[in-house]
Amino acid sequence: MTSKEKSKIMTTIGDVLMVFGGIALFSLSLFCGMVFFSILLPARAAKMAHQLDNNPGRTIAIGAGLLTPAIFLIVLLAALPIQLTKILALFLTLAFLGCAAVGGAGLTRLTTDRIRSSAENGAMALFPATVRAAGLIIGALNIPFLGWFFFAPIILFASVGSFAHGFLSRRAVETPWQRAES
Repeated sequence: MTSKEKSKIMTTIGDVLMVFGGIALFSLSLFCGMVFFSILLPARAAKMAHQLDNNPGRTIAIGAGLLTPAIFLIVLLAALPIQLTKILALFLTLAFLGCAAVGGAGLTRLTTDRIRSSAENGAMALFPATVRAAGLIIGALNIPFLGWFFFAPIILFASVGSFAHGFLSRRAVETPWQRAES
């Protein structure tokens, strides 16, 4: 084996490790974002969870309606030879992924409520249930092929749709702890 062949093998292994490392870092950052925003914005997360629970099809359709033209715009901007449009495409991509992470707090909150209600005597604390819920969602996204091509688009559409409802809608939703206080 020549040194040139060895360098090709090392590059290939490095590329594979880079892809898996990128997936791991993306999953970790999405996990942390979902837990963080679910705990940081409890009223918004409850509002988004309520929307996802009562109107899941409508929420996914809103997310698909917002993301489909955005994806076409991002691909169009990234394909242009001007560097400024490529940077704009990157910022649009990061903005929509950020919206999806914040909207994912609603999905995390919905899953957290289901985990807490199914726990023995409903005695599970909020933080451990939130961590389990986010881990369950991220685990579903990382399943080869089924998670990548089926769960990921649905969760992405649902997250962006719940973000749009949670931050752009004026309708108030009563949170569970507000019901307990009254």
